[in-house]
Amino acid sequence: MNTLTVALPAYNEEENIEALVSSWQQYREILMDKYGLILQIVVINDGSKDKTVEIAEDLKRKYSNFTLVNHIHNKGLGEAVKTGIAYFLDNCPESRYMCLMDCDNTQDPCYITDMLDCSNQTGADVIIASRYRKGSEVMGVSGFRLIMSGGARYVFSVLLNIPGVRDYTCGYRVYSREILRKADRRFGGDLIEESGFTCMAELLYKLFTCGAVFGEIPFVLRYDYKKGTSKMSVLKTAINSMGLALRLRKIKMTEKSDE
Repeated sequence: MNTLTVALPAYNEEENIEALVSSWQQYREILMDKYGLILQIVVINDGSKDKTVEIAEDLKRKYSNFTLVNHIHNKGLGEAVKTGIAYFLDNCPESRYMCLMDCDNTQDPCYITDMLDCSNQTGADVIIASRYRKGSEVMGVSGFRLIMSGGARYVFSVLLNIPGVRDYTCGYRVYSREILRKADRRFGGDLIEESGFTCMAELLYKLFTCGAVFGEIPFVLRYDYKKGTSKMSVLKTAINSMGLALRLRKIKMTEKSDE
């Protein structure tokens, strides 16, 4: 297995998708030379109503390592992430890792080397680009959004308390194939049940119950680079976080005999 599959859930990202994909393409040689990994990019278009599909079709013609998967109708981030994981497991048997990230150009592909290094050095199953590690920075985010995000982080930290995790909601992560396969065998179609942005915390905790080990690297979130409007209702997401955390705590950890 010698491929890194980058999954990009996209909804109305006509102003961001081309720049992000082009940025990823700059790492093809680095990934091959340093890690022996072939770069593969998969965009999951979640029923976009703008020109996201048209631009993605142009990118598919331009790059041989680019794949487009379409949802006819908008189903929400949770379903787009679920589709990305399913595509990775079913259609990318040669891939060792899946990198999941937002498609709004706020997260720089440059951190992939730090994430892969962390995985190789620690043996962690999931590497998170964290906003809450020394050296991290968040730029272009309003004070209200920072407060709500901090509140959600506090709720998840107290109620879920996953070792090694400070950032429960950032979507920029690298997952090993082994841990996703293990979680898929256990949860199947219920691996992600949340439709909104809280799906990222749900996925994290369910992987934890399957025995996942986590690592984090610091990164700079550049929300000031984002073009277009945000799809996330910050207040609604923060409120939903409490209910989700309480529900997730009811999931039992995988027993040794179940493995």
